Amino acid sequence: MSKKLEQKQARRLAEEKRRAEERKAALRRNILTIGTAIVVAVIVVAAIAWQKETGGGASGNVGVSPEEANCGDIETFEEQEAAHIEVGAPHEPYNSSPPTSGPHYEIPGPSEFIVEAQPPETFVHNLEHGEIVIWYSPDADQETLDNIQDITRQEPAATAAVPYTDIESPYQFALTAWGASQHCEKVSQKVVDDFRRRYQGKGPEKIAPLFEG
Repeated sequence: MSKKLEQKQARRLAEEKRRAEERKAALRRNILTIGTAIVVAVIVVAAIAWQKETGGGASGNVGVSPEEANCGDIETFEEQEAAHIEVGAPHEPYNSSPPTSGPHYEIPGPSEFIVEAQPPETFVHNLEHGEIVIWYSPDADQETLDNIQDITRQEPAATAAVPYTDIESPYQFALTAWGASQHCEKVSQKVVDDFRRRYQGKGPEKIAPLFEG
């Protein structure tokens, strides 16, 4: 065999080897990609299941019966103008306590359970988005606070809970939506679900999701 032919054959063999290695590398990448996708899917499914088990879904059974919750009737109020104001700027008084509509700051508050006092003007913006805001007394008992925290986690895109000093005894918190409120002594899943079903996602700016429970 001539030297030229040998070189040509060597180049062909080297090219075949390179292509084979590329195919193996591509196969390894595909296997890794598929494996990663499976792991992510398992994690997501497990997270959803855990969320539901721990009160993180749209269903649950937190608190007591509606009768034991000792809730007042739902009150509705004339809707005040949803004007944006600067932080700290004066404005007309709210026509309900806690507020259910009216002037508010441009940046809404986080949709979560909050332990530090916040300006009401922040969370009136959440109400405008169709969120449910739970204003709770700082003196509420620990069981009620724990239940409110669980309730807040059930609808993380549509519920905020914040301290509010002017909750009148014997009530410990108030459920509020744009233009409506309901005061309760204890947490009842059914009361909360009924309130959400009636008001969640139905503010002037329908940003929060509707309640599907």
